[in-house]
Amino acid sequence: MRFNKKPSLFMLWLFTVCIAGTGGEAWAQNETEDGQRVRTQEVVVTATKTERELLDVPASMSVVNSDEIFEQGSGTVADALRDVPGVEVYDQSVPGATRVLIRGESASRVLILIDGQKVSEQKSMDGAAILVDPNMIERIEVIKGPASVLHGSEAIGGVVNIITKKGGQRPLQAEAATTYNSATNGLDNYLSAFGAYNGFSYRVSGNYSDQGDRIAGDNTRLPSTSYLDREFMGYLDYSTDVFKIGYSYDNYWSNVNSYTPDGTITAEMPLFQLDLPEWSREKHAGFVEVKDISDVFLKVRLDGYYQSTYKDFRQEMDIDPAGPQLIRRRMKTTNDQDSTGISLQTDWLFFEDHYVIAGFDFLDDSLDASSWTSSTTTFPAPATTIYDYSYKAWQDTYAVYVQDEWSLPADFTLTVGARQTWVDSKLTDSDDPGLANVTRSTTDDHMVFSSGLVWKGVKDLALRALYAQGYRYPNLQQLYIGTTHGATIPTDPNAALKPETSDTFELGARYDDGTWSIDLAGFTTTAKDYITTQLNAAGTRRSFVNVDEANTYGVELAAGYTIAALDLTPYASGTFLRRQFKTSTYSTHETGHPEITGRAGLRYERDFAVTELRYYADLYARFATDARERDSTGVTTKNQGWETLNFGTGVSFGPERQYKISLNVNNILDRKYQVATSSVDDPGRHVVMSGSVSF
Repeated sequence: MRFNKKPSLFMLWLFTVCIAGTGGEAWAQNETEDGQRVRTQEVVVTATKTERELLDVPASMSVVNSDEIFEQGSGTVADALRDVPGVEVYDQSVPGATRVLIRGESASRVLILIDGQKVSEQKSMDGAAILVDPNMIERIEVIKGPASVLHGSEAIGGVVNIITKKGGQRPLQAEAATTYNSATNGLDNYLSAFGAYNGFSYRVSGNYSDQGDRIAGDNTRLPSTSYLDREFMGYLDYSTDVFKIGYSYDNYWSNVNSYTPDGTITAEMPLFQLDLPEWSREKHAGFVEVKDISDVFLKVRLDGYYQSTYKDFRQEMDIDPAGPQLIRRRMKTTNDQDSTGISLQTDWLFFEDHYVIAGFDFLDDSLDASSWTSSTTTFPAPATTIYDYSYKAWQDTYAVYVQDEWSLPADFTLTVGARQTWVDSKLTDSDDPGLANVTRSTTDDHMVFSSGLVWKGVKDLALRALYAQGYRYPNLQQLYIGTTHGATIPTDPNAALKPETSDTFELGARYDDGTWSIDLAGFTTTAKDYITTQLNAAGTRRSFVNVDEANTYGVELAAGYTIAALDLTPYASGTFLRRQFKTSTYSTHETGHPEITGRAGLRYERDFAVTELRYYADLYARFATDARERDSTGVTTKNQGWETLNFGTGVSFGPERQYKISLNVNNILDRKYQVATSSVDDPGRHVVMSGSVSF
C-alpha cells in the first residue's frame, strides 16, 4: 500500500459480527416461456452482491430487462432508464454520452458498473457516461439511494449495474438486430454468436451505430448533435458444479459532437464549440468462483480487471470584449486513464439464519492528461500565446466490507453492513506553473454503515425500512488539475476538498399478487460537504469548493393493475422530489429539478398460443413539471414543464419467440421541449423501428 493506516477498528468490528453470527418497479414486463408476466417475487437481482428476489431487498431497486430495452427502441442505456422512478436522464450538450441522475444526485454521484465492475472517471465535471450499446445488455439493475457499504465511493446517489449477455443453451446460437430512428435518421446494427458446450460457455458480439443530427420539435434540426459509436465484446467461461472461471473483453469507440445551446452565441462570444472526436474504452476482465466449499463457507469469488479509457476533447471559442480586440482561443485536452481493479468476496452461512458476505476491494486509477491552449489576440497587433501542459496523477482506493443478513422470527429479515475505505491520491508530475503551490498528495479514511429491515408477514407483500450512509471522495481533476473547458474562465483545483457524505432514511412497500403490482418508497437524505464550483470575488476564476449541505426528500411510486379478462394493464410511475441547497451565504429550494416527473399509460398484451405469437400495444404519456434554479447571486432560471404522448406496439413469434418487431411513435404531438438537466432539446415527433432474430 502507498500508506500505512491500519484497519484495526473495522477488523475488530468484522470479527465481532462474525462471532455473533456463529452464536445464533416499476411495472415488470418480464415474461416466462408461456407468456405470463413475471411477478416481483420472481425477479432475481444481484446488485446487492448476492442473488436475491427483489421482494427481499431492503433498498429501493428497479430492473430493466432486455425485452423492455428492445420494445422501447432505446438508443442509449440512459434512454432505457428514463421511466424508472427516481431517475432522470440527461444529455447536457452531448447526445452521444448520456448520463443519469438518481434522486436529484448528479452523475458524478452515481456509480456505473458493468458486470459489477466500476467505470471510473477521474477527469470529468459530470461523472461517468454510460458508454455501452443497449443490444449487449441482459438487464440493468438500479439501486436508488446510497449503496456505499457494498459498492464504495460514487455510490452516494445510487448504482446502475449493467449486466451484459453471456452464453447460451446450445453449442451454436446467433442473434441479429437493427434499429432505425427517424429523429436522427440513424441506424443501429447488432450481431452476436453465442453458445455452450461441455462446460464451456461463450459469446462474441459487435455493434455499429451511426446517428445524424437530432430533429427537435417543430422540425428543428440541431447541428452538432450527431454521433458514431461501435463496440465489440467477447466472453468465455468454463464451469463445473462447484467451480467457474471466465474472461471477458470489451472495446468501445465513439466520435461524439457537442451541441452549442441557444443563448451561448452572443456579440461578446460569436463562436463557441465543443467536440469529442474520440471517447474510447478497452477492458480485460477475469474471474474465478468456487462454491459449496462447506456447510458454512458457501462461496469465494475473485474478480480482476484492467480498463483503459481515452478522451480527446476540443473547444473553440472567440471572445469579443468591448473594443477592437478579438481573442481567439483553441483548446485540446486528452485524458488517458488506466484503471486496475481487484475484488474478493466470501459468502458464509452461520447457524442457518445469518448469511454473511465479507470482502476486499482495490482500485488503482492512473491518469495521464494533457492540456493545450492557443490564445490569439488581434489588436493592437496579432499575437499568439500557446500553453501546453501535462499532468500525471493516481488515486488508490482500498476497502473492506461486511454485511450480515439475519433471518429473524415473525417473518423479519435484518440486514446490517459496514465498509471501511482508505483513499490515497497524488499528483506526481506536472509542468503547469499554476500548480506550483498546489498540495500534491491527500489521504482519507472513512467508515459507512447501513441497516435494513424487511417484513413479509402477509402473502405477496414486503414492507421495508432502510438507513444508509453515503461517501464520495473528490476525483483527481477536483483535487489537483482543474479544467479550462466549458466556460470562458478556468476552474482551479482544490486539494483541501473534503469528501461528500450523506445519511438516508427510507420506508417502502412492494406488493404483487399477479393482478396488482405496487412499489412505493418515501425517503429523506441529508448530504454534507457537496463539491461544486464557485467564482472568486473578482469574477475572474472559479474553483472547486465544498458547500454546506443539501437536503432531499421525495416519494417514488410504480403501480399497475391487470384486467385479465381484457388483457389490459393501466399503469403509472412517477417521482415527487424536493431538494434544498444550503451554504454559508444562501439557501434555496430552486435546485434545477422538476418536483414531479412520471409516466402513465394503458398497455394491451395478449399471447396467442396457437399461432405462437405475442402482441402488445402501449399508449402512454411522459411528463415533468417546471424546474427552477437559483444561483448564489439570486439569479433564477426556469426550465418549462413538458408532456409528451407516445405509442409503442410490437410482436414476437416463433417456437421460441425468436422473431421480434417493435414500432414506437414518440412525441406524437411534436412538442418542443427540453428536460431540466439538459441543454439540448429532446427529439420532436419521430419513429423508432426495431427488428431482431435469434436462432
